[in-house]
Amino acid sequence: MAEYARLRADINIRRTASPQAEIVERFPTNCLVEILEDQGDWLKVKALRIKKTPTGFIPRLGLVFPDGAQPPVFPAISLDGGARSIPSVPADLPLKDFLAWLDTDDAPPWITPNDWAQLPVPANEDARLAIKAVIQNNMAEWQAWVASIEAANRQDEAVMGEWMTLKSGGRELFTVKPHYIYKDPRINGHYWGTALKGQILHWTGRVVKSDIPDGAQRTYYEVNFYRLDRAMTGWFRSDIMADYVYPELDKDPEIEANKANAFDLTQPVLRIPQDPEIAAAKAAGYTGAQYIDIRNALGKALRHFCLCGEFCVSAIVGLDIIPVLSNWLQSGYWRVHEILNNPKEGTGLGDLQSILQLYNCFGVIYNSAPVSPQFIKNRLLSGQFAISGCSITSGGKVKEGEGIRHWVVVEDVLPVGNSGWVRLYNPFHNRSEVYEYEYFMRSAGTGIGMWV
Repeated sequence: MAEYARLRADINIRRTASPQAEIVERFPTNCLVEILEDQGDWLKVKALRIKKTPTGFIPRLGLVFPDGAQPPVFPAISLDGGARSIPSVPADLPLKDFLAWLDTDDAPPWITPNDWAQLPVPANEDARLAIKAVIQNNMAEWQAWVASIEAANRQDEAVMGEWMTLKSGGRELFTVKPHYIYKDPRINGHYWGTALKGQILHWTGRVVKSDIPDGAQRTYYEVNFYRLDRAMTGWFRSDIMADYVYPELDKDPEIEANKANAFDLTQPVLRIPQDPEIAAAKAAGYTGAQYIDIRNALGKALRHFCLCGEFCVSAIVGLDIIPVLSNWLQSGYWRVHEILNNPKEGTGLGDLQSILQLYNCFGVIYNSAPVSPQFIKNRLLSGQFAISGCSITSGGKVKEGEGIRHWVVVEDVLPVGNSGWVRLYNPFHNRSEVYEYEYFMRSAGTGIGMWV
């Protein structure tokens, strides 16, 4: 059976298994390769998605391999008749919470009562003892790690994922933005090299917190990295890394057809507007479903072409657009008549906040900055949605570099590799659409948005 891997970074490919051999090609970050020959520290590879490139050798250190069959440090718990499983110890569980439980006979308090109730006696007792057995069987390592946390005065911030990473031999992370790999875990000007955005580092599990010039502290992860022809072990900022989810072939964002596998668009996330005016705009041949006649809100015939923000708010509050516009007109907001009486007047975030407040919703404005798909996913899981600025074509397709700015709602994110997929509510077409995550982020550019 063929074996495959991904490149950590842009790496030189050699004719033979030697660092002095001729360079025959350079493959890019995350490049999918097939392993043709294994010579220990060197592997002969072939790029699968780059045509007419030679085969060659690459150091094993430069590759990321698929997630293997290695069991988790703590066993998973099977629920719902085997249809669902949860970690018995979450990676983000604070160490202090785990220590407070460890010497008790209580059920793990981080597992919800509903989930725990699915485990009848003796299954629940077996699960509790299995967690404790992991510590008992690794007591010397556990005590040494806890002692190191206490010595560094990190008891309040350390999480169980750190120890689990150490025990499992490390974890793959990718860089959310470019930065130095420091020789020491502090900003001192001494560094091995730079990891560029999206490149993949191997975190050993070691963590150090250091002072920075403004009097605050910053956390660094010890990482192994290979780029071009150079192996590096150093320290990288933990706040600009995210988990690298090895891409399964049917989820890989590099394959355009996979967007159909990312989300089930037959299952709604938001209740999108269903006004008859929307159907009428489509029937009249307008390219945008949002190009509606707002007569029934404004009291006079007027086809408006810049209602993307109002449509986004309507979808979030779960109402049709005309009732929302009518309510907004009656609110007395100082710009509402200026906006709705001018068919080419768009909305800013302050305008959208004035509508949200009518429905007891409040938005927090954010400035666009590099963030990981998982960061956005976590915010969405907390019950929030993001109204995001982006650029679109004249036909309403989200695309980088277009001159038309537009509001959309981020409904869901699927992290994959160092990118992923994003599900958007696009008011131009009044429907949910799927885009590759980095493609969408480039269309957002340096724009702003709002969490609601």
